[in-house]
Amino acid sequence: MDSGPDSRLAVPWRELRRRTAYERFGRAVVEVDYRLPSGRDETFSIRAERDTVAVLALTPTSEVILTRQFRPGPGRFIYELPGGYLEDGEDPSDAGARELLEETGYAGRVDIVGQCYGDSYCTARKYCGVARDCRPERAQQLDAEEFVEVVLVPPVQFRELLRAGETIDVDLAYLALDALAML
Repeated sequence: MDSGPDSRLAVPWRELRRRTAYERFGRAVVEVDYRLPSGRDETFSIRAERDTVAVLALTPTSEVILTRQFRPGPGRFIYELPGGYLEDGEDPSDAGARELLEETGYAGRVDIVGQCYGDSYCTARKYCGVARDCRPERAQQLDAEEFVEVVLVPPVQFRELLRAGETIDVDLAYLALDALAML
């Protein structure tokens, strides 16, 4: 019995054609035609987005700094780790520190501890940052369409919010908790 990889799976898919179906607010849906290893042609809808970063930031007393805002996808208020899109050529750590300061007014040094893709139909990588001993430095500097409440919660309550489905980027939150030995 051969326990090696199936040779059919090692054949790369061949891209045949690519076209933008929709583009708005820095997000696009791209239709990509592939020839599969079986020889069949198939079209996939791919979300083309910029890379993002989210930061699990802690105060000197180990409270987790979260944001809470209305999100159109879920159609309700959601808790989030501070974060956002990377600018062109921006280092993920710098982007995390910038987003933390803009969204919450808190400052801290951000260390990137992991990354993952948004999902298997998305081009964007999601970077996971952690920041300790964050302190308030200035007022929030929000974009015109942002209405963000800053919320401080103890780690136990943060884990409860994760389990209850009250947050997004749960994958990054658990990467950060693991990196901080807080699981």
